[in-house]
Amino acid sequence: MEVLFRCAAIGIFSALISLLIKRYNPELSFTVTALAAVTILLGCRVFFDTAGDLIKSAKSILNSGTTLVQPVLKCLVIALVTKFSASLCKDASQGALASAVETAGTFCAAAVAAPFVVSLLHTINGMI
Repeated sequence: MEVLFRCAAIGIFSALISLLIKRYNPELSFTVTALAAVTILLGCRVFFDTAGDLIKSAKSILNSGTTLVQPVLKCLVIALVTKFSASLCKDASQGALASAVETAGTFCAAAVAAPFVVSLLHTINGMI
């Protein structure tokens, strides 16, 4: 909870600073926003160890851990990077660029998930 409150405080403080600066220097305002977003993400790094332990336990539970867990994790990373990048593009008033980033993320996630879907279909076919 402490990390969440810290991240929220950084976000609110940087948003206020960004709004004050935006009228006079939009480029600096965007830079403040981007740096605050990176700072917030770095502040959440304490959860990466917990997520890593969860991934290791999921792989040990599943017999084919890499076949099932790896595509899901890749899709999760693609979704996070796409969301972060598209939000920064929207904040910079580049809506078309944000849409392009979102579309590219969708295609990347679909390409990564394809082997998982094929494996799932083979499993279902074996049950029938």
